[in-house]
Amino acid sequence: MVLKIKELREEYQLTQKGLADLLSNSQRNISNWESGTSEPDCETIVKLAEIFKVSLDELFGRTHFFPSESDGNEHKLLLLYRKLNEAQQTALYQLLLSFTSH
Repeated sequence: MVLKIKELREEYQLTQKGLADLLSNSQRNISNWESGTSEPDCETIVKLAEIFKVSLDELFGRTHFFPSESDGNEHKLLLLYRKLNEAQQTALYQLLLSFTSH
């Protein structure tokens, strides 16, 4: 099992050392998890999902578990949303609400 740790870490512009610090872990462990040499324990997997703001399914690479034609666009929007800071996320949410208000 290879988790999407490297992909998500790079998306968040974190180094292995930076991620290790957030997890109170070692850079060597991060490297081993990314290469598939070893695996994090369950508690760390949950922490990784929290840090990257993803579901456990997504952390395990299951991005297409909702079969629909729009799933690809929804996933892309979600990835872009996660790159925004909290103020930007709030502003985007308010904008979307204005589009859906009657």
